[in-house]
Amino acid sequence: FPSQYRLWGDHGQEALEAAHVCVINATATGTEILKNLVLPGIGSFTIVDGNQISGEDVGNNFFLQESHIGQNRAQCATELLQELNSDVSGNFVEESPEKLLENDPSFFNRFNLVVATQLPESTLLRLAEVLWDANVPLLICRTYGLVGYMRIIIKEHTVVESHPDNTLEDLRLDKPFPELKEHIQSYDLDRMDKKDHSHTPWVVIVAKYLINWFNEKSDQLPKSYKEKEAFRQLIRQGILKNENGTPEDEENFEEAIKNVNTALNTTEIPRGIEEIFNDDCCINLTEQSPSFWILARAVKEFVANEGQGSLPVRGTIPDMIADSNKFIKLQNVYREKAKKDIAAVGNHAAKLLQSLGKAPESISERELKLFCEYPWILLLYLCK
Repeated sequence: FPSQYRLWGDHGQEALEAAHVCVINATATGTEILKNLVLPGIGSFTIVDGNQISGEDVGNNFFLQESHIGQNRAQCATELLQELNSDVSGNFVEESPEKLLENDPSFFNRFNLVVATQLPESTLLRLAEVLWDANVPLLICRTYGLVGYMRIIIKEHTVVESHPDNTLEDLRLDKPFPELKEHIQSYDLDRMDKKDHSHTPWVVIVAKYLINWFNEKSDQLPKSYKEKEAFRQLIRQGILKNENGTPEDEENFEEAIKNVNTALNTTEIPRGIEEIFNDDCCINLTEQSPSFWILARAVKEFVANEGQGSLPVRGTIPDMIADSNKFIKLQNVYREKAKKDIAAVGNHAAKLLQSLGKAPESISERELKLFCEYPWILLLYLCK
């Protein structure tokens, strides 16, 4: 469990535990997929399979044994899979998907995901049509020995926590908000004693020398390698010197120099987020609009008003060399600004919900907070 929490976090685990997945056909591929969902703790699963176990099934599916030959494949696979995790609810339907689609096509609408393995094309086309209209994802899997393919069919897939490989800190040093400006101005590096000077957070150091840069060099952030080297040298000159003129060992200043690239990223709205804001689903909300689009619209309204062209502040800062008091004060500046931004987005969301005739509690505080923490890495996948 610790490794999977590191992969998808507690929100991902909650989504997994709330999910109900349908797997059509308890083939070797189908049971392997379910094994990898049951072990981490999926909420429940249902196997749809009207076939009886054959010798071929026993030969290619390690879950099945020779004694199972002649029994229903869905039932045996369900019973064996449940032994892997007693907290998971397993169900089975001893009927072919073709009959279900003919007699009760809405049966498949109750699931969060339907996985179809080794189904003929005619059945897949009918199933895809039913699930497309219900906006239920369909994952098609087919294997041929060691070769196989997967295809996902859904109108759209939205992601809030996309977990990109590289994320930049949201420090806003190029566009400091009023509270951050005030906090930075409270530091006077020229009048500090050695202890305070060497325990000032590097974020403050970069911010102070960025003000000097704007006053003396340029009204633009250092962008080129040459400009950034000049800015690093500006910071380096601020390191205290002893009576012999030798620079003191100030790790916080070295940390500031090291983090110049990190600190000087431009505060802007990523192109992908602009595309989400301009999507028809965001512009024209309806009573059926999911919370993702309502919150996206609320953030868009925030950007146009309180945010003054910027997304909500993330509210976190990296670890750094500083005394506890200075670090906590700086941390609180960002945290309080993030809380204020979340409240503003929440007000926009509440007005949107009211205009759509939806209950205020249809979007939880936790969902609102999560969305505001990750607006710059939202993802939208459109499928066919």
